[in-house]
Amino acid sequence: SDPLPNRFLDHLRANPHILESIRDFQVNYRPIFLVSSGDEYTQEQRSAYLEFARLIDMHMAQFLAMYGCTEDDFVAGLEWMKAAQEPNWFAYELCLKQIDFEYFVQMLRADLCLCCGKPFRAPGHVDPPRVTEDLPPPPPPPPE
Repeated sequence: SDPLPNRFLDHLRANPHILESIRDFQVNYRPIFLVSSGDEYTQEQRSAYLEFARLIDMHMAQFLAMYGCTEDDFVAGLEWMKAAQEPNWFAYELCLKQIDFEYFVQMLRADLCLCCGKPFRAPGHVDPPRVTEDLPPPPPPPPE
């Protein structure tokens, strides 16, 4: 059967507001991580990390309640995915790294998306227009 973590990925696709909430978090909290105080972290940075953890916990709790499952069921699914080298395991491996405070800070400072690890794109971000100088103009619409 389909492991619970794969159903969670389907849940994320069906509920884009979840990833948007993580991106909103990143937009709002990234600036406090750009301030460096040597090897020390500020209380504000630690509090922001705890806020991120609460956000993730809230989304996970809602998903688990919807499916009538427990965290242990989810972890068992992750363990199966890892052992089977299921393709989606690698997405979860990235997520699990973000649980680590230091890795979380590195992601924010490097402006990498907390959702996918790619360069960050703010919510509502519009792609710049593509350069089309080398392309011929599109054909005219067919006559009616």
